[in-house]
Amino acid sequence: MKTIEINIKNTEDIIYLDSINYNDDILNTALSIGLKAIQMSQTTMTGNSYYEPLRQIIQENSQENHENISKINDMLCDLMNIKNNSARKGKLGESLATNSLKKKYPHWRIENTTGTAHESDIFAYSEEYGKILYEIKTYNTNVPTKEIQKFKNDMVTTNSKYGIFVSQTSGIVGKRLIDYEIVNDSILIYISCSGLNGHGIELGTEFLLSLINSGCLEKRYLLKDKNVKDILDNINDKMFDLRENINNFSRLKSQINDLRTNMMNGLDLLYKNAMEYEMKGNYTIDLILDEIKVMYPYEVSLIHNSNLLNKFIENIDPLNKANIYKIKDLCTRKNIELYLSKDLIYIVKYSKAIGKINVKKNKLMLYFNIQKSEKVELNMKYETILQNQIYIELLDNVFDETLWEIIDKRLN
Repeated sequence: MKTIEINIKNTEDIIYLDSINYNDDILNTALSIGLKAIQMSQTTMTGNSYYEPLRQIIQENSQENHENISKINDMLCDLMNIKNNSARKGKLGESLATNSLKKKYPHWRIENTTGTAHESDIFAYSEEYGKILYEIKTYNTNVPTKEIQKFKNDMVTTNSKYGIFVSQTSGIVGKRLIDYEIVNDSILIYISCSGLNGHGIELGTEFLLSLINSGCLEKRYLLKDKNVKDILDNINDKMFDLRENINNFSRLKSQINDLRTNMMNGLDLLYKNAMEYEMKGNYTIDLILDEIKVMYPYEVSLIHNSNLLNKFIENIDPLNKANIYKIKDLCTRKNIELYLSKDLIYIVKYSKAIGKINVKKNKLMLYFNIQKSEKVELNMKYETILQNQIYIELLDNVFDETLWEIIDKRLN
C-alpha cells in the first residue's frame, strides 16, 4: 500500500468526487485505468505492444475490479444522460447545483431537502438575506404551470420570502430564459435551459441578491421603471446568445468526439495492417535467407569440431534436439559424421557432404544432394525435389515410423 497526497484543480473532478463521497474502491480503480491509458499512449506500437497490454488487462481483471468498473460505468452513463432516467438525472442536477452554491457562497448554510414534504429541493440561509428556497427541474419538456404553483405553495408553507426556480434541461411555461415576479411581498426568480453545470443556480442567486439590494420590495415602482425592464430584456437577449453558443459548442464537441473515434478506429486498422505486413515481411525474409542458406555449395572446406556442434545442439528446443540426436545415432551406425558450419549441420560421408540440416524453431529441414547418375524414387507424401536436392520436413511434434525409414534410406 502507498499513500499519495495530490491537489485536484479540475472543478468537475472535485464535484464528481464529492458526489461519490471519495469511495476508495472507485478511486483506486479509476487511477489504475488512467495510468494504463497513459502507459498505452506512450508506447511505441510494435506488433507486440499492440496486443500485449490488452492481454495483460484481460488477465489481471478480477471480479472486484469488474464490479468497480461497473459502478464507474453507471455513473458515467448518468452524467452523459445515456440512460435517460429522469430520477437519476434529477439527482445529478441537484447535486451539481448544491455543490455550485457551496463553492460560490461558502459562508451560507446550504442543505439538500429533496424528499422532505413541502420543502422544495434546496434551501440556503444567511444572516444577511435570510432563507432562500430553490426548486431544481430536469424535465425533457417545458415545466408546466402547476409546478410553479406548487413551488409558490412551498414558499408559503416554509415562510420563505425568496425563491429561485431553475429548469436545467428545458424551458418554463410562460417564462423567459431569465425572469422574476413579486408575489405577496416575496421575490421569485425563474431560470430556464441553464444546463447541468450549476451556472443557472448561480445566475439566479446573483439576480435575486441584486433585486433585494435594490430595495424592490420596499419600492414597488422600481419594477415598472423602464430602465429595469430594458436591463432585463438585454439580459434575456444575451441569455439567448449564450444558449446558442452552448448548443453550438455541444454540437462541435460531439463532432470532435465522433471524429476522434473515427480517427482512432482508422489508426487501429492501420496498426493492425502494418503489423500483418511486418509479420509477412519477416516471414518472407526468413524464407529468402533459408533459400540462400541451404543453397551454399556442398563442396566446402569443413572443419570437424564436435564441441562446437554439441554446444549448438544443446541450445535448440527439446523436441528438435531429440530428433537431431536420433539422426546423429543413425549416422554413427553408418559411419557418417555431422559437421557444423554457419548454423547448418552438414551430413558428411567419406569426407564428402551428402546433405545438410537447417534447424528452425519447430522443425528440421533436411536436404539430400542428388547425384547426376542417381535414379531417384520419391515418396511424394514426405519428399519433394528443390533445386537438385531431396527435401524432407521433420516437424518437432510428430513421430512417424515411415518418415524415419525414408531418412534412414537417404543416409545410405
